[in-house]
Amino acid sequence: MKFQMIATDFAIDLGTSNILVYKKGEGLIINEPSSLVLDENHTKVEAVGQQAKDMLGKTHDDIQVVKPIKNGVITDFNLTEAMLNYFFDKVNVGFSLIQPRVVIVVPSGITDIQKRAVEDAALHAGSRDIILVDESLAAAYGMNLSPDEPRGILMINMGAGTSQVAVISLNGIVVSATINKGGDYLDEKIVEYFREEKELEIGKNTAEEVKINLASLKIKDGNNEMAVNGRDLIDARPKTVNVMSNELVSCILPFADEVCEMVLEALEKTPPEISSDIKRDGFALSGSLSKLKGLSEYIEKKIGLKSYHSEDPSTDAILGAGQILENPDKYLKYRK
Repeated sequence: MKFQMIATDFAIDLGTSNILVYKKGEGLIINEPSSLVLDENHTKVEAVGQQAKDMLGKTHDDIQVVKPIKNGVITDFNLTEAMLNYFFDKVNVGFSLIQPRVVIVVPSGITDIQKRAVEDAALHAGSRDIILVDESLAAAYGMNLSPDEPRGILMINMGAGTSQVAVISLNGIVVSATINKGGDYLDEKIVEYFREEKELEIGKNTAEEVKINLASLKIKDGNNEMAVNGRDLIDARPKTVNVMSNELVSCILPFADEVCEMVLEALEKTPPEISSDIKRDGFALSGSLSKLKGLSEYIEKKIGLKSYHSEDPSTDAILGAGQILENPDKYLKYRK
């Protein structure tokens, strides 16, 4: 077994869809699905990460694919600990005398009990010290927005399990709100659409492909078309149907309107001095779902502010957590 005196510190983003890991001195090293495969007794973990996700919808009754984190919150402590053990071992192979410091990204608005569950799972998995960072604040660091300065930042973070809005200043959350809907919710709506309108049963992975490759709120994309494979609900045979982008607008629009309503309510509670900063700078978009075609333009039009984002919004939070890991004093200077 490999031995090292001091384990390398790292940051981890416990997303509903993916686990991302940033290793100190190396950068982003892991980006894998937050899925597990259990045996028939639900006692042994057979696969973790990408290998587990590849089995989704293709397993027999003796094994089950599960996601122990839902809406950014731990739903099964033991399974989350098992998953963390897997990723901890990938970062620091072998035995270490001094365990690592770990920065963990958590959703805005989770309760103290939920935070404690995250801390306990990380301690059990093998960490000596833990820093919990709000997801929106971490994303602001990852986008190099200098959230430690006395300037208001409006951050909209849309991931797989949750969508959040936060007004940030001086390393703190001034106003925030969360809805437990995100990319996974849209996947479910797309599955429902095909079942009800096309009489076709499709899996979650297929729905995700449709969302990424076809779904759009842009009018010019309306005639884009895609062939989708599934099971015919009438005769149970394999079947392929063609669907156009404009047919999927009904799956997306109610969610987009709900996000806009959440943002407007947060702006109503924002102090005037910070509001002037937001009026000047607009809002930042982060999270994997912010890449959905036409969504940023729709929100811009509804709330009357311009938007900006990084090259890869899905990695903003983990890169920000990495910055905090490399320079924790910058993050902790205004905190207790």
